[in-house]
Amino acid sequence: MPTRRLVLAALILTPVAAARGQEVEAVQRAAIRRAVAQHIIPGYTAFAEAARAFATASEAARADPAQAEAARRAWVATDLAFQRIRHLRFGPLDDFDRGFRISFFPDTRNSIGREMGELLRAADPAQVTPDAFRRGRVAAQGLPASERLLFGDEAPRLAAADQPFRRVLLAAIGTNLATMGDDMLQAWTRSERPYGTLLEGTPDGGYASTLDGVVTLFKNVVGGLEFLAEREVARVLGPSLREAFPRRAEAWRSGESLALVRASLAAQQQFWTVTFAPMTEAADPALAREVADLYAEAVAAAGRIAPSLEVAVTTPDGRAAVEDLLRPLGTLRRLLAERVAPAIGLPLGFNSMDGD
Repeated sequence: MPTRRLVLAALILTPVAAARGQEVEAVQRAAIRRAVAQHIIPGYTAFAEAARAFATASEAARADPAQAEAARRAWVATDLAFQRIRHLRFGPLDDFDRGFRISFFPDTRNSIGREMGELLRAADPAQVTPDAFRRGRVAAQGLPASERLLFGDEAPRLAAADQPFRRVLLAAIGTNLATMGDDMLQAWTRSERPYGTLLEGTPDGGYASTLDGVVTLFKNVVGGLEFLAEREVARVLGPSLREAFPRRAEAWRSGESLALVRASLAAQQQFWTVTFAPMTEAADPALAREVADLYAEAVAAAGRIAPSLEVAVTTPDGRAAVEDLLRPLGTLRRLLAERVAPAIGLPLGFNSMDGD
């Protein structure tokens, strides 16, 4: 008799468990589709368009050095657009080392300066073709390298008659960025097997289920905040006023580091809002409000930093403002990993920065 009861219980519970599993899968699939439609594709579209405009402007500066100012404006727009996707360190941005090729940061060993010096000394156009960039020179082919050409100490030499290769290199970097932008956007929007479909789980893809796709997205929520806090902000702040490192800021040459931090934070807030806020609201409304409040606190804190990140870290009041940003970012990361992940049914114990 007990055996018969167990069999009957199993027969009753199996359809219930199956229905519950389908419901969870539907919620996860909806989250993936929101992320792709409302955040990922718009972000990649914006970067591709900005990179194309920079390619056009840098080519114009190659032909006419008087056009360098327009190239500078286009560079700023492209780096700001990159902040909309830099936290998405998987798939198309991760393939072919595109993330590092677009922005080799932080550059703790001056690889950019070394590689750019080698290229400028050789002055060989064959070394800066799209194919050559695909095969190497990772540090010298992206936004930080072009920032040095446009805004660095030797930026005036960009117009020098005896320095034509500087303009050739700038144009080559512009073309390279535009090519990568178009290729990444194509991976997300192509008609056959777009990357968003793979995220939903395919038998022969890198994601076996919708859970795998959602976990990947969630890792990039936490990982993006970690990169922003530790590498873009805390490295610049340093342990004390005497040990501040303003030249560790990502874009100190152009003075755009603070704008990049704000743009990155705004993008990550929107990523959370469209992807995981609905799931968290359904599971625990109070927890969802707590996360939203922390994002808002961080955005407000970033808005109070002045006049620039580089200057702020060198004054007591400025450092206090930077620390006001780091506090909610740290709390937010812990909250996401320790409370949000289990609340929405995601496995714990991953390292957000290495994907494990």
